[in-house]
Amino acid sequence: MTTTPTPPIRRLLVTGLAVVGVLGALTACSGTGDDATSKATTKPSASASSTAKAHSDVFSNPPADIDKTKASCTDGKAVIDQANKDVTLGDCASVQVTAGNAVIHLGNVEELVVTGSINDISAKTVGSVKVTTDGNRVTSDNKPKVDDDGKGNFFVTR
Repeated sequence: MTTTPTPPIRRLLVTGLAVVGVLGALTACSGTGDDATSKATTKPSASASSTAKAHSDVFSNPPADIDKTKASCTDGKAVIDQANKDVTLGDCASVQVTAGNAVIHLGNVEELVVTGSINDISAKTVGSVKVTTDGNRVTSDNKPKVDDDGKGNFFVTR
């Protein structure tokens, strides 16, 4: 003789299976710390942070119609404050980035200070970089001395 579960038991089984499915999905999303989200929220040590790799799903290419502009270096100092722009600056001893959401191309820089957020900064070489804000990527041909007080910052050596 076969019996079928009564409606309350069936409801309990379906609810239990749904909970297990949701927990499984959440566990899969939380990962083991190897995804871009966990790297973006982990403050790297100074020695490891200068070689952290930024994932392509975190930073994308700027829009083709982004306004392009140039910054100038006066007496060895420059301030880049052009938000939402593609900014180019050659060699300059000291550069401060106060802009937000900018794409910045630099030459050789001795000291880079970033106080703006969500910038993609590329330089030939950087001696030292200090970041006080969040969501920036600094790419250079060398491994600079890094002081990172923000969150979600990446320091990439080409």
